[in-house]
Amino acid sequence: MVRRLIACAVVGTAAALSLTGCLGDKKDEAAPPAPPTPPSSAPSQPSSPPSSASTNGGTPAGWKTVGGPENGVRMSIPDGWMEIDLTSGEAEQGLKRLGLQGANEELLRQSFASLEKQKAVYAVETRAAERGYATNVNALCTPTPVSSVEALEAGTRAGMSQLGAQDVEITRTTVAGRAGIRTTYTLRTAAGTLTGRQVQVADGSRACSLTVTARDGEMPGNADQIMGTLELL
Repeated sequence: MVRRLIACAVVGTAAALSLTGCLGDKKDEAAPPAPPTPPSSAPSQPSSPPSSASTNGGTPAGWKTVGGPENGVRMSIPDGWMEIDLTSGEAEQGLKRLGLQGANEELLRQSFASLEKQKAVYAVETRAAERGYATNVNALCTPTPVSSVEALEAGTRAGMSQLGAQDVEITRTTVAGRAGIRTTYTLRTAAGTLTGRQVQVADGSRACSLTVTARDGEMPGNADQIMGTLELL
């Protein structure tokens, strides 16, 4: 039961992986098979000390704050990142701005539908998309009775195992002013090896997370700073 619930808490990763696998490919050719989409989510690349992922909210100078009460969360993104507001029907406009075409465009459209159900906040790094893979971040909350950090960690390990993630490292940290966890991992997909960083926290009857996903070796240097802007509403 806990495994299933935590898997839902990390669904942002699975959904993000299925859509990031096709982002940035502007050629009108068959899309690669979508990565596995279990009820879990969020890749990561271990490199920065866990304490750097401690989230306290707040917007760095020059950054844009996205999300709101309808999402249950808020986060901030640097200049050069583009928000795609899934809750206002902006997904189609986002697809056009990214310049995607053909089968890849349709695969991304289907992935957006999954994230929209979770009322996720979503953004992509536009320059990364131009290089062939859109580094992305998503933040979301999902209902769950899990309230302890221990249960959150156990469920996340099970979810990552189900996802087929490797190099999984989970550490305790402070997330949005509460005790939470930080997870890093790698995942082999049809789009190549992806890395991710994720923070999660249980908040009453829900679990909230923020996940940054990038191609291996292309994790943004400010990924932990982005994670540190997560706010629960």
